[in-house]
Amino acid sequence: MPEICSQITFFYYEDFERARDFYERIMGFELADDQGTCRIYKVQGTAFLGIVDENHGHCSAPRSESTVLLTLVTNDVKGWWDHLHKENVKITSEFLHKPEIQIEAFFFEDPEGYALEIQSFLNPKLRKIFSQE
Repeated sequence: MPEICSQITFFYYEDFERARDFYERIMGFELADDQGTCRIYKVQGTAFLGIVDENHGHCSAPRSESTVLLTLVTNDVKGWWDHLHKENVKITSEFLHKPEIQIEAFFFEDPEGYALEIQSFLNPKLRKIFSQE
């Protein structure tokens, strides 16, 4: 089977500039490529997020509830919780400590309603798999 070299998830926006501000200023993602109506951000390693002006892309912005979830794995869930609260980001869950599945997490939304999650694996084997060590 041919090798996959990296991964890009694309989200589509009605208000492209508002999304750009959110991912650059609030999330602090590094810009990898600016194509004008599409910006691709390096999230970590070979994982990337692209934001696209829906007037120029293959898909459309969500019209109601998000049907995708972008999970960002971190060693500092509480730090992200505090940062996003300070930035008045819409948090959609409480701070979750789930020993039965060995995670800490919370959910939030970006400016156009895409669902995002900040999560930390507590299981040492999974921490290694997801580069938390």
